Amino acid sequence: MNRSRRGAARVSITWIIVVVIAFFAALSMVFVFDGEVTDAETRAAAAEAKEAEATAQLDVELSVIRDISEVFGYYDKQQASARTVAATAQEGLASFKDAFGVTEASVADFQAAAGPAVGLYNARAREINDLKQQVAKLTGEIEVNREAQSSLVSEKDSRLSSLQSQLNDANQAAQARQSELESEVARVRSTLSDTESQLTRSRAETDDALRVAREREAEFVTRLINRTKVLEWQKEPERADGQILQTSEQLGLAWINIGKTNRLYAGMRFAIKDGTPGVERIKAYCEVLKVEDSMSEVVISDIRDEFDPPTAGDIIYNPIYDPVGIRNAVLVGRFTGTYNHKDLRALLDGIRINVQDKLDKTTDYLVVGAEIYVDEDGEPLEDPMQPSELAAYKEAEAMGVRIVPIKLITDYFRKTEG
Repeated sequence: MNRSRRGAARVSITWIIVVVIAFFAALSMVFVFDGEVTDAETRAAAAEAKEAEATAQLDVELSVIRDISEVFGYYDKQQASARTVAATAQEGLASFKDAFGVTEASVADFQAAAGPAVGLYNARAREINDLKQQVAKLTGEIEVNREAQSSLVSEKDSRLSSLQSQLNDANQAAQARQSELESEVARVRSTLSDTESQLTRSRAETDDALRVAREREAEFVTRLINRTKVLEWQKEPERADGQILQTSEQLGLAWINIGKTNRLYAGMRFAIKDGTPGVERIKAYCEVLKVEDSMSEVVISDIRDEFDPPTAGDIIYNPIYDPVGIRNAVLVGRFTGTYNHKDLRALLDGIRINVQDKLDKTTDYLVVGAEIYVDEDGEPLEDPMQPSELAAYKEAEAMGVRIVPIKLITDYFRKTEG
């Protein structure tokens, strides 16, 4: 349609040009042909009329072109007359189709593109309308939530104000109570200071009294232990460990009434005393050879009087052996040779004497070995130290523990193989 109009405009313009040329040709012919002036004038008048008609037609066409260009656009606004530029209009059509998503190749002008664009626009308008409705709905919900939130905030502020008022009241009460407590604490501290002074004096007096009492108690206990030990070992000569059942003078043997059940083992020695009550005379010594459950065979030695040898009924005695009880001992000094430290512990364990690491109130014996050549750290001493110089020895004496030299053990116990 646009092409048809532009073609008409070009024809009109050409026609006008032709008319103008004809007009000038006619004028030329007037000068050339004077005789035909009248005809020329007539034709000139006719040409002018046609020129006026052509000019009017041209003005109409230009007006139409201007009106269409002003509606269609794509013309240079700087020029006086509006005339659409085809190349620019084509670019605008391509942009229009791209913007509205019109992809058909048959759409070659704005009229053909307007239909699909309007449909797409209406669809987009409906979507926008739906979105607006959703937005309105969400806006209403937001408004409801805001009102609810406003209500909650108002309630929270009211509650917070109430709690703040309660807190202020509680703080005031606490400050008043704190003031009262501080006053009371000051009074109590004053009283406590006086009480602590009295308590300090009382503790000092109590400590002095306890120290004196403990010293007296320790002195009493030591005396009691010493006295008990003395009495205990004073009774031992009267207390027999066993009795001779039968003797054989030819074999130099005897049989005694204690055995394995009494912790007896071969190699143990006993003093044989007269079995007559009140007589404390040692008649001989014996050493255990064979041990049975309730009796043992012994060999007799060192008979003091050949005319009064041991006989049935005589008693046997060992100052360390105890067939019934369990006693405790501490070892001090150096133990070597037949009765080294390890073997001595085994021997004492066999006769139910428990070896302790240090002295205490349950200790019965302090077994004393030979002099010491090294100190507690194993360093050699310049001069040998006697066991009697050790603190344990002096403590044992103070506690009334019986001091047993190693010779007493070697006299009454002999180490046997197996």
